[in-house]
Amino acid sequence: MPSIISSVIIASASATAKVFVIGGIGYYAACRPKASPILPNIAMTGISKMNFNLLVLPLIYSTIASSVTPQKLGSLWFILVSALVVISSSYGVATLLGKLPFFKVENKIDFDALRIAAAFPNILALPILIFPTLCEFAVVHDAFYIGGSEEPTEVEKYKSCVDQANAQIFVYFFGWNFLFWVIGYSSLVEAGSKRQMSRIESHATIPDVHLDDSFDAEQEVHDNASDAGNNTIRNIEPSNSETQEDSEKLSCIRLFGIALFKTLSSPGFVAMVLGFITACIPPLRDALFEPGGALRFFGSAMESLAAASSSVGTIVVAASLVHQSNDDDIADGHIEESSDLVPVCSDAAHRGIESTRHRISINECTAANEEQQTRADRGEGFNRRSSLSQLGSMVRRRSSLALLAIRRRKPTLRMHAWFITSRLIFAPALICALVVAMDCGGILSGIPDLAKMVVIVNAGLPGAQLVVITLKSKGLTDSASIVAKVYLPSYLLSAVTIAAWTSIGLLLSIPDENGASFCGR
Repeated sequence: MPSIISSVIIASASATAKVFVIGGIGYYAACRPKASPILPNIAMTGISKMNFNLLVLPLIYSTIASSVTPQKLGSLWFILVSALVVISSSYGVATLLGKLPFFKVENKIDFDALRIAAAFPNILALPILIFPTLCEFAVVHDAFYIGGSEEPTEVEKYKSCVDQANAQIFVYFFGWNFLFWVIGYSSLVEAGSKRQMSRIESHATIPDVHLDDSFDAEQEVHDNASDAGNNTIRNIEPSNSETQEDSEKLSCIRLFGIALFKTLSSPGFVAMVLGFITACIPPLRDALFEPGGALRFFGSAMESLAAASSSVGTIVVAASLVHQSNDDDIADGHIEESSDLVPVCSDAAHRGIESTRHRISINECTAANEEQQTRADRGEGFNRRSSLSQLGSMVRRRSSLALLAIRRRKPTLRMHAWFITSRLIFAPALICALVVAMDCGGILSGIPDLAKMVVIVNAGLPGAQLVVITLKSKGLTDSASIVAKVYLPSYLLSAVTIAAWTSIGLLLSIPDENGASFCGR
């Protein structure tokens, strides 16, 4: 037993170390060279799309098509149900901990956004990098090997372990994706929109004057969007209770319909379905993935593309954390810092800051300076329209500085402690307890041991990057900035917690020499 424990700890530490070495490379590429980083912020969206569409989709298809059989489909229900349990349990844990005095988050709007982030752990990028490394160790691939060969080689054991793990991760991803569109997306956008509107209202000191063109664009996107999240927000104060009840019923039905449509039409789900279809047609599967098959060239191409997906995904996650946590310094094109309105504009324009967003503020400041100079040249003969224009310009400049103060707000230590404790400690602990209870109660008989491991590891991962991306795509940069800042230390600390929960997951899921589970030892 001591030798198994030491082997498990070494395997877990190695898998986690590999993830953070690759992540460290991504972090470095986002920071250096300082003047022109290898992975600049402007390139992240394109690289992320490329990684998912050109690398992850082939991985989903090739893994499911080559490893899943009709006989194995019956045991995958546990993975789908587990996705629901992990996300709902994580949300409940975050909510309960947030009510305790020590962890209580004072700002309710930030709390609403952050508990959605705590409910949805990272999916795909980290798991598909962790499990192949785990499967390299004999203590892992020997325990989880499923195959027809009486004397399998080490390579066959490793491939069986990796294929099983990846297939289960993708099924988990399907359940995760569905729940995000049903529950997470609308709640996240609602919380972010409340924060954005609260910010605007608190600084709208003069009525009927637009404070900033960027706010108009954000509000226009918010008012015209057709997705479920915005529809939930629009009628905050209905005219009567009956209208509200009818609206809520229609909203729930529409939310479910939109979530189902988005999930079923998503490229990941389509790739998964095609993989299952291929797996259920043995001649086609053999032609694609067996050596010497007639279509082996295509299957080999898919596998070659898939091999790069996990590393690229991890690099993108690490680089995105750097850019997202630093975004508030130049958020929404507002100037950097000063208490004097006119000199700030002149100084910002003089420095010629290279950032695109700073260039926006420079243009605004330059225009303001030119307007001021024009007024000086014209003397005192301003008409009513010029006075209103001057008033609007003054409000915009003051609002820029006031809003910048909000941008630069940082999460409190209590907020960090609450998020890390709920996401990385209590939520995975609860899932481990549920897995043990179900296993000891005989509910998990017939479920692959590796499936238990996949669920436990996924429950212990840090928050999903999709949360920040969603907030930014809707123009909800206030909430996106706070979530990104909370994410950074949680990802750093997850180097320890992922290794710990991976070790615990292996000890709970690896059967002993007699094939007995943890409860039967």
